[in-house]
Amino acid sequence: MFSALIVAAYFALFIFLARKGRGQDSALPGRVGFVVQAFAYVATYISAVALVGFSGLAHAYGLQLLLVAAGNVVLGTWVVYRFLAWPTRQWQEKLGARSPAMLIGLGHDSASLGRVLALIFAVFLGVYASAVIKGAGLLLAQVIDLPLWVLNWLMALAVGACVVLGGLRGVLYTEALQGLIMLVGIAVIIFAIFVRVGGPVDGAVALAGLPPGSLANNGYTSLSDGGPGLFVLSLVAVTSVAVWAQPQIIQRHFAASSREQLRRTTPLAMLVLTVLLGGMYFAAALSRLIVPELANPDTLMPRLVQMLLPAGGMQLFVLAILSASLSTATALYHIAAMAVSEDMPARRSTWQTWSAGILLCVLVSGFCAQAEGRLIAVIHTTSWSIVGSVALVPYLALVVFGRRDRRAAWCSASCGFLCCLFWYLFLYKPTAVVTPPNAWPALVPPFFAGIIVSVAGWFAGARLRRGSTSE
Repeated sequence: MFSALIVAAYFALFIFLARKGRGQDSALPGRVGFVVQAFAYVATYISAVALVGFSGLAHAYGLQLLLVAAGNVVLGTWVVYRFLAWPTRQWQEKLGARSPAMLIGLGHDSASLGRVLALIFAVFLGVYASAVIKGAGLLLAQVIDLPLWVLNWLMALAVGACVVLGGLRGVLYTEALQGLIMLVGIAVIIFAIFVRVGGPVDGAVALAGLPPGSLANNGYTSLSDGGPGLFVLSLVAVTSVAVWAQPQIIQRHFAASSREQLRRTTPLAMLVLTVLLGGMYFAAALSRLIVPELANPDTLMPRLVQMLLPAGGMQLFVLAILSASLSTATALYHIAAMAVSEDMPARRSTWQTWSAGILLCVLVSGFCAQAEGRLIAVIHTTSWSIVGSVALVPYLALVVFGRRDRRAAWCSASCGFLCCLFWYLFLYKPTAVVTPPNAWPALVPPFFAGIIVSVAGWFAGARLRRGSTSE
């Protein structure tokens, strides 16, 4: 009963903060302080997968997972704020774009490209949101005695209410609160692990003394050789570079008011990410001294929480992971709702169409969260890579290089999408629907293949344009 009251109070505060966006444009945030921006960015960036799933990987791979944390802090945050955030804000204002899809489409003088991107964002990120909702429901089922299907619908309705009430401004405020809760909750489990292993220094020395494992074949403090090491480096790329063109990240830049504000946002966001990811992966690697072997890495954090934390600490950790899930879901709902209510119809949304878009997101994510289909799992797994392969090259061409080329953008987006999807379905072993050939393509992450082909598509499209112009 006490846990249910805590969760109810959490959601009451969640909805209350969302009301800060009432009366504002649902697509644009208005003026938002740098602290809210920093914590909202972190909360959007980090999902429960990063905190729970990747922590399990740190247990299996050791300290080499710190490369992922470093990539997220440097490439996924510093590079983004140093080179992408302010140019994105300037182009958004110049073009009058109200969403990431239309920013790229209008930037390349093709509203139809923006509508196609919106459709891709809505499908892949919308279904991804259902997986996030289901994860939050599974988590709440540990502390609230209700059927999972009820909890899934409650999560979907709560997120939908937040987004419909507050629009982007309300989403930013709720995400900032969730980022703060994540920081506190994760700090508790990190501290508990450090205490159990005798401190971070003694723990690292003891970890270095362990014999190598199958995934940590050079020991638990060095990068592995062969496939395991390549897998870690691929995680760095997908989570640190593919994020540049994720629409939920791009839209956070619309809140920037000046370069000076971004200079204040950057170090705070980097610090919070360092504590959350660096601290969590470091502590999770040290947890091998507490839990030597696990059949399923995803069970690591629940097991450690039960072993090391008192009841109050467990509830705080649950709220932290719940915040990681819901902050991701609110960002995804906003993108999907913008796509179906404004981007694809190519007209500005009204209160009625905006509400209808949110209702559609609630229904789709609620029903998909009940399903046990392979297709949903594949879309969830592939969404970031496919969205990145479609949008990254046209986005960077616009905001970094100032290049506006309709044909090149279409060729790049089409080639990146088709290549990445084909790689996932037929060549990449973990997701292939048929048995892939036992050759090098089975080891290459689809995002790498998609980006290479997307770049080639850009230059091919630009060359075709120059050829037709010269004729």
